[in-house]
Amino acid sequence: MANRQKNRWLTRPAAVMAVTLVLILSACGGSGTASTTTTAEGGSDDGGGTESGFEGLNFVYASAADSIGIFKVVGDNIVEDAEALDIGMKRYDNDLDGEKALANANLMIQDDPDVAIDWNTFVGVGTAVGKIFTDAGIPCLAVNQQIPGCHWFNLSNKQIGIDAAAIVGAEAQAQGWTGEDTTILMVIAAANGREVNDGPRHFYVELAQMLEGFEQVGPEDIEDGITTNIGSSDGVQIDCLSTIEGANTAARNVLPSIPAENNILLMGSDTDCTLGALRAIEDAGRADNTLTCGLGATPEGLLQLRTNPIWLCEAALFLEDWPLYILAEAVAIARGVTPPDLTPAPQIMLTKDNVDQYYDGDSVIQLPPFVEDNQYLAETGVFQALDSMPAEG
Repeated sequence: MANRQKNRWLTRPAAVMAVTLVLILSACGGSGTASTTTTAEGGSDDGGGTESGFEGLNFVYASAADSIGIFKVVGDNIVEDAEALDIGMKRYDNDLDGEKALANANLMIQDDPDVAIDWNTFVGVGTAVGKIFTDAGIPCLAVNQQIPGCHWFNLSNKQIGIDAAAIVGAEAQAQGWTGEDTTILMVIAAANGREVNDGPRHFYVELAQMLEGFEQVGPEDIEDGITTNIGSSDGVQIDCLSTIEGANTAARNVLPSIPAENNILLMGSDTDCTLGALRAIEDAGRADNTLTCGLGATPEGLLQLRTNPIWLCEAALFLEDWPLYILAEAVAIARGVTPPDLTPAPQIMLTKDNVDQYYDGDSVIQLPPFVEDNQYLAETGVFQALDSMPAEG
């Protein structure tokens, strides 16, 4: 790996905010005008990139909200990487505001880009935003939140839940835990929508199939309510309100209803939700018969993975490096490639055995291997041009 890329990764620390904030599915509306920043003008006007270069490509990008740290980091890195590739880029800020997202979409089409890239968090205007792009005949790429008519780049919370269950379930099996003496505790952030909370939901579904004695339910049977019980004590779902404190309070309130002799298998919709619930479990003297997994690869999550014997895994999402994948997909679209329905973002389940392969302390040193539905991104040349190739599968 070239030094330029390795050095850049070492200056991109792990996200320090709750992942549920990054994955907001709605936001408060408001008034205001769109804001723009022009950067990284393209190198030539020959109408598009080639298999060996990117000159002449021009994109526009609307950030979710540059006022929020991780969103600004993604936007800054998109601009930086586009400039390094000699791709023209104009940047807008949706500012978690539906009216701004609509206004920005109308401004973006006036730039006549090869591809419009939009991170819209206001679900109520998604259809209208997509119509603006499609009516103008401009290909578009939606980041995180789907926009009808646009291609889609996002992570898979469902797969995170499945992967976490495989690791936690294997250890539970080794210790002889079953549904007769174990409760699966799901900690969700209810306000952030169903997809964001798919991790804990599928964590239960998969574990119930792996371990004997659990009530079998489908993911569609687990509601998004504040508290949901499955069986007498097979599964319990609580709402963390997207904070450590909220998770701690909710877990304290529900723990008395879980038999004192029961083991606990814990997963939150992000690491903060897991941390808050785990602290309540520790305060209740029940950590010795608990196994858990985090989501987000925050500094605290990485510390827990490395030092806490019951913290078995931590889902890493590599948010700071999403720009590589977003730009590669935009290049592919501009070249006439039809992407899969969902191009998956980089994600991997870190364990105590592999964490140091991907992180030096809190900083990314290696991206995970491509998977089937994002493998095509390697053919764009973006990763090679930036000396950023992921690990081999």
